[in-house]
Amino acid sequence: MKQYSASTAMAFALVASGLAACSGGGGSSASPAAAPASSPPPAVTTGNVSISGKITFDHVPHNASAVGLDYNNITSEPARGVIVEAAGSTGTVLASTTTDSSGDYSLSVPVNTEVRIRARARMQQTSGAQWDVRVVDNTSNDALYILSGDLSSSGAANSVRNLNAPSGWGGSSYTGARAAAPFAILDSIYIAMTGVATVDPDVVFPELQVYWSTQNNSADGNVDDGDLGSSFYTRFDGISTIALLGSENNDTEEYDEHVIVHEFGHFLEDRLSRSDSIGGPHSITDRLDPRVAFGEGFGSAVAGILLQNPIYRDTLGTSQSSGFAFSTERNNVTPAGWFNERSIISILYDIADPIDDGVDVISAGFGPMYNVLISSDYRNSPEPTTIFLFIDELRRQTTLPDADITALVAAQSISGTGPQGVGETNDGGIPTTLPVVKTVAVGGTPVEICSLDNEGDTNKHGNRNLVRFSLPTPATVTMSMTKTSGPVSTDPDFLVFRNGGFVATAGSGNDNSETLTRTLNAGEYLVDAYEFNVVEGTGTDACFNFAVN
Repeated sequence: MKQYSASTAMAFALVASGLAACSGGGGSSASPAAAPASSPPPAVTTGNVSISGKITFDHVPHNASAVGLDYNNITSEPARGVIVEAAGSTGTVLASTTTDSSGDYSLSVPVNTEVRIRARARMQQTSGAQWDVRVVDNTSNDALYILSGDLSSSGAANSVRNLNAPSGWGGSSYTGARAAAPFAILDSIYIAMTGVATVDPDVVFPELQVYWSTQNNSADGNVDDGDLGSSFYTRFDGISTIALLGSENNDTEEYDEHVIVHEFGHFLEDRLSRSDSIGGPHSITDRLDPRVAFGEGFGSAVAGILLQNPIYRDTLGTSQSSGFAFSTERNNVTPAGWFNERSIISILYDIADPIDDGVDVISAGFGPMYNVLISSDYRNSPEPTTIFLFIDELRRQTTLPDADITALVAAQSISGTGPQGVGETNDGGIPTTLPVVKTVAVGGTPVEICSLDNEGDTNKHGNRNLVRFSLPTPATVTMSMTKTSGPVSTDPDFLVFRNGGFVATAGSGNDNSETLTRTLNAGEYLVDAYEFNVVEGTGTDACFNFAVN
């Protein structure tokens, strides 16, 4: 473990709650050297002195096997880009700064003044690449985590005060405040954001908050109580939010860098690009809705790319000693296809990574991928965000050889071309899922669609159908979905989108048919059609005719 200056006691607190717990680290101050008795120096009573130091946190690495945390090899790492304050005895902020890339800070404060140094679990940068990220306790009124040092005089000379946020590990369990956790989370996001800034130096990230608490567990329920179900990304009251598990002996995420940056990938898609993913449960062996497969695959691939580490790790269980790991570099995927997030991970990671292997001869870095994602053509496309749209835009927007891109895609059993995946032959075991995007002509023959539960429910392959129609001029149209086969009673529903934006929903609960009449502008429209009970996991396979008149 790295060692820094002598330390004193400090508190790890939550701003809103005022709760504090004992933790390690602290600061020290120096006094002026004594002068000869015959010529005492004048007392310094005005002006400022400098308090400087380093902010660090305990980092718990993963075991060499990549499964579980290794508490025997904790290191002290710099807390980079975090806000540091000098607060007076009443809590008034006397000076503020941010740590540099080494965790160092320096503050100018009045002489002979009672001062406490505190590090906020918040990163803020307002020039060049810009961001504002904070870690708060969702089980304590979203209180911001703060690491606080002791209150002592600034003296009459410059001094050094270092703060270290301890892990709280007591040898076989957590026995102290887990003060390091918020800063470890911030550091993973710091790596991700600075990685994006290397390809876009002027990127402006929207505000981001991270929910983390020792009470955040894998039960479904109220987020305010810590019942997250799993770690996820969403928006709460319009604020982008990553929610992370933290319950000891259940599932903790603060040291799972890839999990954190995976969720950051969803934030990146949502706020700087576009995501049509419907979310929901998934695993790396599932056959998924193609929008979900792309979103989840992108999150994991971008974690490997920005962390410059292909081994994705997630720790959980008793003493955080179990979990799983996989390589984003791996190309041997089963079942491979446009519906599998592992196939998406392999393709996207191989586009960016510097190592050639198998059919991968592309080493383009993150730049081309990022440029596609933020382009107006991608963000405003009438097609859904799937691997097909991404690859089509990559071909159009870069000079990467078509043959090399085709080889990567073909290696994952994907043959469709263009943004709709025209000509795709891999049905993932469900023939009715092809074409990937079906087309219906206004006033023409209905297209048959089926909602099947072969692979599960909610967001799985075959649950939903993507149907496209075009209006050359504004018109009032009636969209209808009518049962052709299946159980006696079905509940067909559908959603209508234009260029990724929501237009309308048809979900009346009518038995065996659904209709929606709307006056629409000219343009391309995408319909997400499904049988409600199949998606909810309470129904059985059903097929329908979908028409637009």
